[in-house]
Amino acid sequence: MRKTVLILGAVVASLGLSACGTTTKATINQSIASLGAQSDLQLHFTASVSGSGVAEAQQVLSVVSMDTRYVNPTGAPISQANGKDDAEITINVGTKPLLDIRDINGNAYLNVDLTTVNSIPGIPLTAQDQSQLAALQLFLGGKWFEVPSKLVNSELPKSTAEKAQVAKDEAIERKILDAVSKLIDQGHATSLANGGYSETGTLESVLKAVAPTITSLDPSASTAGPVQGTYTLTLTNSGSVATGGSISVTAPQGSGTPGNATVSLSATVTHDNDPISVPTNVTVITPALIQQLEGSASSL
Repeated sequence: MRKTVLILGAVVASLGLSACGTTTKATINQSIASLGAQSDLQLHFTASVSGSGVAEAQQVLSVVSMDTRYVNPTGAPISQANGKDDAEITINVGTKPLLDIRDINGNAYLNVDLTTVNSIPGIPLTAQDQSQLAALQLFLGGKWFEVPSKLVNSELPKSTAEKAQVAKDEAIERKILDAVSKLIDQGHATSLANGGYSETGTLESVLKAVAPTITSLDPSASTAGPVQGTYTLTLTNSGSVATGGSISVTAPQGSGTPGNATVSLSATVTHDNDPISVPTNVTVITPALIQQLEGSASSL
């Protein structure tokens, strides 16, 4: 998730570079810098889809959201945390969290509420599925579990090959991101009446921008066009402080379905000075408990 936030921030930052005028560029740079300028940061993500034949998907997306929170425990700005900030990610169904994960001082904390699954419209759950969810909820639901950092390092050690692959993947992501950022830099952002900027371009231009990078990594990869559709990036501000951002893509649906479909991802930004606390009544995960959990899962 942290990587997604950084990529979104970098892309929106490059959006600002395409706006005309030194003052405009300075304002956008300040708004991006504001994301890490305080000791805490909260982002609320929602998604939507529209078009013919996507009603079921929209029903699900209408009740599902995600929140990410970051806090520098020293009280210094997030930008100075050097990877040691506390973090929390929640996947929500309506107003209730389905999954809550916290990373505090290197220890992970997990809470699951599977009863929220029944509130997601359109999910086909059989009687057996319901029985399995009830059994898991009885064992996991409403309980906090702690995964100590020592256990993570001992149970899930990363090999040299895995670390090398992670570094390789990150290098590829940077190259693609640089290509997209350059594309946006060459575009033309427009100012929004309530503060912020927006830019729209074609998916064909995105394909042309990333094609050289993709073919350099994999000459056999196909980047043939043309690609129909458009994208829109938006940054919203309050003065020089970022308050949100969004990206939407509109393209033909394909598979014989007429018309276009639009998929959108939006994020709102707040700084609420709310610490991320260690839960109470925590069950500490041990190797023995992991074996018990694996046995319970295999019996379902």
